[in-house]
Amino acid sequence: MLGVAAMALDRGVNLVVLLAGTRVGLWLQTYERLLGQLDGSTPDNAFRRRAARLILPQPADILNEQRAEPSRYLQRPLARLALKAGTPIICVVPKEDDHLLMLRRFLQHVIDEPFLSARTNPFTMLLLDDEADDASVLDSENSLKVTPRLITALWSGDSDLAATRHEKLLASYVAYTATPQANYLQATHNPLSPRDFNAALRVPGGVGARHPRSLTFAEPAGVASYYCGGEIFYERLQVTPTAAFAKPSPFPQIRDNESQGEFEQRYQTLRWDMLSDALRSFLVGAAIRLHQSGRSLVSARDIVFETAEAARAASPSAHTMLHHPSARKGDHFSAAVDIVRWSLSSPGEEQRTPVPGEDVGMPELRLSAAGLAKRLEAEEETWRAWLVQFESTRIGLATLPSSPYPPITLASWPAVRRILLEEIFPNVAIRVLNSDPTSDDRPRFQPEQVAGGYATAPDLLSIFVAGNVLSRGLTLEGLATSLFLRGAAEPAADTQMQMQRWFGYRGPHLPFCRVLTFEDQLQLFRSYHVNDNALKTEIMKKMEGAAGDTASSILVLQGVSFLATSKVDSRKVPLSPGPRPSIRLVEAANSDLASANIDVLSDICNDGRWGPLADANGFERGIIRHEPIGLLRLADMLDRLLYAHHDPDPSNEFSQRWLHYEASIGLTAPLFRPPGRHPQPYAVEPQSCPYSIAAYLRLWESLRGDRHAPGFYPTDRPDVPWSYADASSAPGPHFYVAVRFGDQRARDPRLLKHGIRTMTRQLSSGNMSLQTLWGTRGYGGAYIGDELVDYYHHGTRPIPSLEGGATWRPRGHPGLVLFHVIRCDTAPNDLVAIGLGLPHGGPDHVAALRP
Repeated sequence: MLGVAAMALDRGVNLVVLLAGTRVGLWLQTYERLLGQLDGSTPDNAFRRRAARLILPQPADILNEQRAEPSRYLQRPLARLALKAGTPIICVVPKEDDHLLMLRRFLQHVIDEPFLSARTNPFTMLLLDDEADDASVLDSENSLKVTPRLITALWSGDSDLAATRHEKLLASYVAYTATPQANYLQATHNPLSPRDFNAALRVPGGVGARHPRSLTFAEPAGVASYYCGGEIFYERLQVTPTAAFAKPSPFPQIRDNESQGEFEQRYQTLRWDMLSDALRSFLVGAAIRLHQSGRSLVSARDIVFETAEAARAASPSAHTMLHHPSARKGDHFSAAVDIVRWSLSSPGEEQRTPVPGEDVGMPELRLSAAGLAKRLEAEEETWRAWLVQFESTRIGLATLPSSPYPPITLASWPAVRRILLEEIFPNVAIRVLNSDPTSDDRPRFQPEQVAGGYATAPDLLSIFVAGNVLSRGLTLEGLATSLFLRGAAEPAADTQMQMQRWFGYRGPHLPFCRVLTFEDQLQLFRSYHVNDNALKTEIMKKMEGAAGDTASSILVLQGVSFLATSKVDSRKVPLSPGPRPSIRLVEAANSDLASANIDVLSDICNDGRWGPLADANGFERGIIRHEPIGLLRLADMLDRLLYAHHDPDPSNEFSQRWLHYEASIGLTAPLFRPPGRHPQPYAVEPQSCPYSIAAYLRLWESLRGDRHAPGFYPTDRPDVPWSYADASSAPGPHFYVAVRFGDQRARDPRLLKHGIRTMTRQLSSGNMSLQTLWGTRGYGGAYIGDELVDYYHHGTRPIPSLEGGATWRPRGHPGLVLFHVIRCDTAPNDLVAIGLGLPHGGPDHVAALRP
């Protein structure tokens, strides 16, 4: 974002407005980064560059304890002088309504109509919206949210208008976010919704060339400079539990005959175990890093340095921990007290150990160095075991380019133990960061001015207990250990992705990084990572494609157990049509189309060897083709079906999904091939649409082999990405084609010559579809049911049971195409409907579409 701002200023943009989040802490963090990384200045010397640019607010207006109000920090006289001199202006403001309102008034007064009319060239304005999914989204056309409209008013002057307020005012708006789900799913009438282009930024990693664009680019400096995200934390080293970065624990389930009190006690025991493991990991890792650095935290903190640079140079690297207990603020303070309680207690006595001052509601949030020393003595082997775990991780990372990590040996334990006692235990701090958006309780990782000079940064060795305040943008330097216990009834991917503060440039201390959470939560994090990669991959494919294609819509994925976002409403639309999709559509109105559908059945009946299909008692249930057909032939057969009332519009969101899949996996031939005679809205859900099912079958065939398939997973292994499962290398299923007989002779001679007898089914209102399709279910009797009738022919075992709901055919079993010929007294032709039986192992995911 700052790079775009720099390029814009280099090209003569007159005004850059940086919207820096909704929280004061994030605003000030962004402001300080802008000074250092864009302006090359500090709060103390920024004034020296006023001739080159004007930054509003001035550092003194907001970085002191008493921050100026926006009416004061947006200084109009300074702005007018800058405009007169042709000096660019940079405004850094939070996305708070009062700040945006004052910024609009400031711009209208300073960049007014006479100023714009007198210009020879247009006045150019660039707005960069950081954390653009936070407050900048409109959930509906009638939404009462004000912030998006106030942002629009910065260039329009009116919150109800989108165009610039003057012909010589040109404005560009660029939104930045790591979690764009709500931006893509929001109402398109929002002027801030993506419409002109989409771009995904790559991060440094082990592989990646400039073209074709990929999720990472090759970083020549090696792993120490990698961005560490989901691939590192959730995928790498998982086969070696002691080396893995993620350490999950099974969430306890209540047992039979267990009381609620007993269950709660068991949960608390597990919680204390997880907290103990996290704290030992954090403390031992801090001691090892300090030992390897050769520096002393105690010595550095005893010195007052002449300059901030000298204090920074003498300080060890930050080493921090995050504890995210829940969304409730009260739980954050209780969790911090529990950390103190842990430092005071003997192993196993945590719940019974009081904290001084707790009885009067004023406990001191300071760990007991003496208590930690006793705990270390009592469980020294458990503490020392972390050296083995960290070394296992180091060995696992040794294969990465330029791995810089020194060995961690058990022989170093005496030195590490001494550092724990003398350096770590007396200096570790606890910080509770509340969720008040107006407070500035940012972590402090820079040297601070004190009497006589500068002291080392206060948070070089801190445990942060926080919730929402650390779920959006704030950076924890040196984050090594994360304990995430927060849960949600219906998790939202974008919200929980923002909580993954362990993501970042962790390369310098990567062997010491650990994430401790429950198994179900870890699986959610992995799913978010897979879906995020799918979204970015689609954007990057379009960036490589034809000019202008990057402005097209982007498919957002969610999951069976989680939403893509809770900021806007969306529908969950699964990709797979399920184990037994039924095409209940019939053509009763147009005899030509009805005849064409009979052609579909007649042609397959005339192809190959057919024979009777009898059950175990010899009762004839229909006829069956001896040789099964493949995925592509079945898809082509379904696409031949025609209906006057069902010809899906290619512009419909259900139809557009297939274009997303084609782009993301690099297909040139279309998957979705409706007739296109009279495009119209869907008459049925996609799971019952023959053209959607045909597209799904083509996709299944396309994903076989080594094709990269981001965002997909097999139907029988939803926790494993398609590319990691054996689904891509498994042979595609084959389908037996059969015709189920009824008790009446077919009227059409093309069917009659094959001895086909028609069935009786009730039509829905309008005679457009059957009320039901599948007939005899076979519950508890000798007949196994119409959905499994082909098993009498091919004899595959075991036979699935229809009892208990949606039962899939096992992976590797053949599928079924069961034609039903329906006789309707009100229609001149026999009607054709189809039931399908799909085996497990096909691709699936859940798309998020607008309601």
